[in-house]
Amino acid sequence: MKSWHLSRRTLLRGVGASVTLPWLEAMLPAQGQTNRPPLRVAFIYHPIGAEATAWKGSRGEGRDFQLSPTLSILDPVKDSLLVLDGLNGRGHPPGGHMGAAAVYLSSASHGRTDTWGAETAATLDQILAERLSRDTPLRSLELSCNNIGRNMHSRYVSWRAPGLPNGVETDPRDVFARMFGDPQGDFYRRSVLDVVGEDARRLRLNLGRNDQRRLDEYLESVRTLERQIVAFEQSADRRPRPTMARPQGVPTDLTTYLRLMGDLMVLAFQTDMTRVVTLLFGDDTNEGTYARRLVDCDIDLARFAGQVENRYLDFGHHSCTHDPVPTKPMIQAFDRWYVQQLLYVLQRLRASREGNGNLLDNSIIVYGCGNNGTGWVGHGTRDVACLLAGGGAGLLRRTGRQVQFANGTSLSNLWLTLTQLAGIERREFGVSTGALAGLG
Repeated sequence: MKSWHLSRRTLLRGVGASVTLPWLEAMLPAQGQTNRPPLRVAFIYHPIGAEATAWKGSRGEGRDFQLSPTLSILDPVKDSLLVLDGLNGRGHPPGGHMGAAAVYLSSASHGRTDTWGAETAATLDQILAERLSRDTPLRSLELSCNNIGRNMHSRYVSWRAPGLPNGVETDPRDVFARMFGDPQGDFYRRSVLDVVGEDARRLRLNLGRNDQRRLDEYLESVRTLERQIVAFEQSADRRPRPTMARPQGVPTDLTTYLRLMGDLMVLAFQTDMTRVVTLLFGDDTNEGTYARRLVDCDIDLARFAGQVENRYLDFGHHSCTHDPVPTKPMIQAFDRWYVQQLLYVLQRLRASREGNGNLLDNSIIVYGCGNNGTGWVGHGTRDVACLLAGGGAGLLRRTGRQVQFANGTSLSNLWLTLTQLAGIERREFGVSTGALAGLG
C-alpha cells in the first residue's frame, strides 16, 4: 500500500526552468480514493464534407467490427472508434453551405442572427472548456490548417457568443509561442493589443450604431485576449517545458502541415495546457481549402487512369463535389487522405502513456463535418459524417462498433449528449430533440 501521494501538477524546478513529470504510480490514488486523469475533448473538422457513402458499410462490433472502405485506414485504432450513422447536420444558414462551419458546433437556432446577419451562438467546445479547462493555462485552443480566407462564418467553428468567433491559429510557430512563450522574449500578440485597442476606441466615435455594435464585439475579443496574456505572464514560472522543438512556420507540404498541427494538439493535451481543442484540417472558405488538388495531398494521379477523364484530374476538391459523378473516385481519395491524417493524430494520442492507459483512452475525439460533399443536389445536411474516438476517461466504455440512429436524428443531439457526459446539466442544445442513447 502506498504511504504518500504525489500531485499530478508536481513540477521539477530549477533556476529559470520547470519541467512537468510524467504520470507516475505515485500519482495513482490510494485505495478508496479517486484521481482519474482529466477528460480531454477535441473536435477535428473534415472540410467541405465527406462523400455521401464514405461512412456507409461499417458494421459489426469488437473483433468482427469492419470499417467502410473510406474508414478502413483507421483499422489500427478501430477498437477505440464509434462510427455514428444517420445523424443530420443543422440546416444550412443564410448564405448556404459556405456558412456551415459557423453553425457546426453551435446548432444555432434558426432566425436568431448576429449583427452580421448570420446565425451564430456559443459553441460546444466553449461550453465544455468552461468546465474542463478551469485549471489549465489556456481555456481552449483553436487550430486551422488553412491560412487563406476572409469570411469568418466559413473559417471559424469556435464561437464564444453570437457574433464573437474565437478565430484560429494557422501558424504552428504562433501556436507554440501561445503555449510556451516566445524564446525571443516577445509576449504573444502584445503589439496587436497595444496598437489596435486605442485606435479602435477613437474610431468608434465616428461610427453608426450597427458598426459600433460590431466594433464592440471586436473589442471584447481583444479584451479577452488581453486577459489571456496577463494570465499567461503570471503563470510563466509554472509553464511546462515543451517536448518538441519550436516550429519554423507554415510547412509548404500539406501533409506535413496537417500533421504538425496535430502534433501541437497532442502536445497541448500532454502538457495539460488545455483540455479542449478544435482542429480544422481545412475550412469552408473558397480560398485555400476549396482549391486543394490531389497533387497537393501527395496523391498519385496515375491511380485514376481509366477511372477519371484527364480533364478532371487538376480539379480542386470543391470543384469535384459540384461535378460528383465523373469525379467520385477523386472525392473518395480526398476523403481517405483526410482520414489518414486523423489516424496519425489518434496514433500519436495512443502512443502517449498516461496513468494505466494513454491520452486516447482519456479523450473524446469528434471527427466529422456539418455538410456532405456530393454536389449541388448534395452539400446537404442529411446523414453527415461523424465518428468518436477514445475512451473519454471511462465515459465511453463500449467502443469498437457502429451505432445506427433513426433517419433524421439531429447532430445537435450528440452535442447535448457530450455536455451531459462531461457532467454539465443541460436539457437542450441548439436544435436538439433529446440526448442519444447507446454511447456510454
